[in-house]
Amino acid sequence: MRSKLIWIFFILSFSSLSNAKDFFRVSGGDLLISDNGMTHSEVMEIINNEKSWTRIGYNHYILEASVGGEFDVRLRFTGDKLAKIISKQLGRMD
Repeated sequence: MRSKLIWIFFILSFSSLSNAKDFFRVSGGDLLISDNGMTHSEVMEIINNEKSWTRIGYNHYILEASVGGEFDVRLRFTGDKLAKIISKQLGRMD
């Protein structure tokens, strides 16, 4: 019985983690969060307020995170809403 309860807890924990929101905190402290209704214009306002950013392509940027240095960040939109954030660390700040 105890092992069944452990498996149920594990499955419930895993399923709640899989529904976690994607997020990215820019160096200025603002937070980009997918799945919370952020529009394209709200996202662009946050990016434009950053001191240093580079546009690589359509919805593809090099941004500095508040912790962790530079990141290659791709933003995916569904309609006008931010749906997914894909980021890869490029360099680390000391």
